Amino acid sequence: MKYVSDQRSVLLLCCIAIFLWSCNKKTDINEINNTLLNKNEKLRLEGKDAELIALNIEAIKQSKERGYKKGEALGYINLANMYATMGQYKTSHNYLKSASNIINHLNDNFLYAKLYHEYGQLNYVTGLENTALSYNAKAIYYGEKLNERSWLLSNSYEQRADFIFSINKDSALIYYHKGFSIDPSALNCSLLGHYHLLQTRNIDSATFYNTKALSLLKSSEFGTVRQGTVYSYYADLLSEKKEYEKAAEFYKKAAEILVKTKRINKLPFIYQKIAANYQKLNNKDMEEFYSSKAEQIDNTLKSSGNEAIDLSLSEIINKKNKNNFNIIFISIGFITVILGVSIFLYMKNKKQKSESGNLQKSDTEITETKGRISKEDFTELLQLAKTNDPDFVKRVEEVNPDLFQSILNINPQLTKSELSLCAMIWLGFSSKDIADITYIQHRSVQTKKGRLRKKLNIPSETDLYSFFTSL
Repeated sequence: MKYVSDQRSVLLLCCIAIFLWSCNKKTDINEINNTLLNKNEKLRLEGKDAELIALNIEAIKQSKERGYKKGEALGYINLANMYATMGQYKTSHNYLKSASNIINHLNDNFLYAKLYHEYGQLNYVTGLENTALSYNAKAIYYGEKLNERSWLLSNSYEQRADFIFSINKDSALIYYHKGFSIDPSALNCSLLGHYHLLQTRNIDSATFYNTKALSLLKSSEFGTVRQGTVYSYYADLLSEKKEYEKAAEFYKKAAEILVKTKRINKLPFIYQKIAANYQKLNNKDMEEFYSSKAEQIDNTLKSSGNEAIDLSLSEIINKKNKNNFNIIFISIGFITVILGVSIFLYMKNKKQKSESGNLQKSDTEITETKGRISKEDFTELLQLAKTNDPDFVKRVEEVNPDLFQSILNINPQLTKSELSLCAMIWLGFSSKDIADITYIQHRSVQTKKGRLRKKLNIPSETDLYSFFTSL
């Protein structure tokens, strides 16, 4: 009987130990969640990047030790958001990739919504607007599946409104109101005021919402990026009312907050507005000072953004490869047939050309490209290319999304500059045209074309223009 009693005592002690261990583990996970969601958000709004990074690195470490995959993924997303606001887009992209590798094995709507929200924002600020909209649609889809409608869904609605603001103004207003209905904050109120200022041109409505936004600011929001945004939109209103001095002061206050909170990607726009107000005040020195600051920061961000674009485009095609092996095999076969036909036609055409082998493309070739896209799009692309506009690659992606995807199917490691070269060839630009546009020697263009052939496995006898127009 004593033996049985001892067994029961041991069993009882084991149960108590397991219970206490479970409670302790649950407490640890709750603390990790509080760190990743609440403490992180406070530091984010205050722009305390060093503290935020250290906090999330420690939370990721603790999550790994406890096998808490959700915490690990959240930490990576938080780091991605912080580095994006600092203008370090490539680093941000890499952290999102790490989070995605974990989240794809979990069935968590909140994580999916948060991941896609961040992917949408990163692609938008680096110029891939179509891809950004696609990610945003996913964020809203998973956000609406959550049991409780939260700030995350509100942010996704506001994000969508921002993305479609210039192309679908009525829908943008609907999404702004959706976001405000879930989270009636100072920030969301100011977004409505900003909309009425720019779109309906209703100064009374703009004044109502922007003034209300100032009153809705909480003490906890002072010195945060939210206060900076509210101030900048209020400054827009003052500028529209021709109160330029007061507008400049509010823009400066907004800029100070953005600097403090490390929102580097928003600074060029604010500095440009300050310069514009000083221009209205005929203050040339201050106008030039802030214009110079805007240009300097903008150049730094563009350099960082180009690297992120390369990664984003490669990731798009890699995902497509992973999920569509059969389609790719069929595509390869189709491309092989097309290449065979292209080679045959090229060889036939080559016999009819003069021995000089003129490198310039004929008017017929350009007309063929023009015939596959609208006249307006063709004219716009030519102009963007000729002025070496950084939006050239983005517009080509919008006009002919299959072009880059087909190219990256063959080699997903091409850089943005190489994709730009592919697009120029597809448009029918000669080597001389490309040399003039990119300010390099004709021989350098030929060298770049040679590298393209190797990277895309294009035979030397195949005409590059024929190759790209066949994709």
